[in-house]
Amino acid sequence: MLNCGVVSQFFKEQSIEFAENFPLKGKSTYKTGGNARFIAFPDNAEKVRVLTQKLLDLDEKYRIIGAGSNLLIADSGYDGVVISTEKLKGVTVKGKIVTCGAGEKLKDFLSVAHLNSLGGVEFLSGIPATVGGAVAMNAGCFGKNAGDYVSYVSSASGIYNSQDCRFGYRTSRFKDGKDCIITVCFNLENVEYDQSESKMAYFLKLRRGKQPKGRSCGSVFKNDGYFAGRVIESCNLKGFRIGTAKVSEKHANFILADENAKSADISRLINYIKKTVKEKSGILLEEELEYLGDFGDENQS
Repeated sequence: MLNCGVVSQFFKEQSIEFAENFPLKGKSTYKTGGNARFIAFPDNAEKVRVLTQKLLDLDEKYRIIGAGSNLLIADSGYDGVVISTEKLKGVTVKGKIVTCGAGEKLKDFLSVAHLNSLGGVEFLSGIPATVGGAVAMNAGCFGKNAGDYVSYVSSASGIYNSQDCRFGYRTSRFKDGKDCIITVCFNLENVEYDQSESKMAYFLKLRRGKQPKGRSCGSVFKNDGYFAGRVIESCNLKGFRIGTAKVSEKHANFILADENAKSADISRLINYIKKTVKEKSGILLEEELEYLGDFGDENQS
């Protein structure tokens, strides 16, 4: 059971902005989910470190979130502490090195890089993530990944070079949402301004052309050795609906949520897709999406 009095007092003593019983709907691109018992908004590295250490010492539940563009939040919310990175801002450029706060939006990082004729990361255009979130899940597409350009990451637990970050397909040492990324240092490429601009426009157009409009979290399942969308489509699940959630007719690896959607419907649809695909193709799909809160035995955070 969360020791609310101790946690609340600690926030006040450390001058960490926080709120109780905070509605999390606005912190996910699905716009679903219940309340967090606490949400904290640390605005510097020291506050992140003392906060996460205190919660570890108290053995309290906590989870780091960024833009929530890859997150499904339980309708019952989260009976713990959510730590938001949105106040961890700042971008500096020195030569080919760009250092960003974890809470910077990916699009703003790309814009600064572009203005300084730095690139290589144009493939990230159009991903609605924070820098920290993109690095934690090693976001990528078209054969490239965010981790390919990371020099080092400063987190609550230490400083890690690219190798120590343990980047893999949609994963890293930060993927479990416990070790909060504070800043990321990227080593970029010198590029021609106009060429970089053309690449960003190309990737953005490509992404918008393939992906459906509406409330989603992007790709629900990993494309690990196969294209999940094609596998799901081959099982005739395009347009399939459970309650307030449906499989997109445009891209079967996207689940779209109605305006009044429930996370429970999205979760049930995910499990139905996994079960159907396993029965019909023998493939066990693995979620790229993350869960926050209690979804029963099948989907736990």
